[in-house]
Amino acid sequence: MKKTKFILALIFLNAIFISCSSDDDSSPDPEPPSGKLVKSEVISDDIKADYTYSADNLLATFNGSRTDFTFTSNFTYDSEKRLTKWSYEEMGSNQYSGVYTFTYNADGNLSAYSNGVNDIVITYNGNTVTASGIFSGNTPSELQMELNSAGLITKFIESFQYTLFTYDGNGNMISAKSFDNDDNPIAEFTLTYDSKINPFYGQFESVYIERFLEFFEDFDGIYVSGFEGYSFPYFKNNITSINEVGGDSLNYTYTYDDEGYPTVVNEDDMGDTNIYSISYY
Repeated sequence: MKKTKFILALIFLNAIFISCSSDDDSSPDPEPPSGKLVKSEVISDDIKADYTYSADNLLATFNGSRTDFTFTSNFTYDSEKRLTKWSYEEMGSNQYSGVYTFTYNADGNLSAYSNGVNDIVITYNGNTVTASGIFSGNTPSELQMELNSAGLITKFIESFQYTLFTYDGNGNMISAKSFDNDDNPIAEFTLTYDSKINPFYGQFESVYIERFLEFFEDFDGIYVSGFEGYSFPYFKNNITSINEVGGDSLNYTYTYDDEGYPTVVNEDDMGDTNIYSISYY
């Protein structure tokens, strides 16, 4: 079920190298995360991720390793604690680097982001958000999103399909249903959660729209769970299952510390298991 998930920093670099071929006030100024901060995620000595933070508890660096390369990401924020720059460098057999920049409108909402090659422009009209530019392909396109009162995306309209999303009282996504332009169902997914703390929640609030587009554009499934939790840190609780209705399932079980933070994660993808640990400062 689970599509291979690129490491967090490589998500941006893929966009850099592959894509070369009345304002809504739903996004208030980000609040610094509180509670424990994740120090590391470790699958093995060769596969791990280490994190550091600013004085405001915002993610400052992300250093990772794989069997044949290492990488580092650095994050810069403005005085309103909004992400303005994401720089990346990879060291190993293939060495390269890249920078993403983010800009905001007068209401503090993300209005554009760029990888130095392609620019994405975002506009707001009430609860409707429109993103224009070149995304996964080589042709300019326009994507439309509808937001609920909490600023969460409930409808995502692409040229060939649209997807509806629902959320529970904590703002956790609990379903996604896609349809073609004739309203015929394409796919349906459901998600369940524990009642414990998601330690990654609260980072990158200002770039929620960009992160959503990165993971849900050309929608065909839910790929926002598992190792490297800062990839999509927008659910308050920890995912326990992702189920494709009539298809496969992905399940998670956790070991928690005395404060309810996960310390060991067991991922079961239809019998293919992966275990990793989470440590804290």
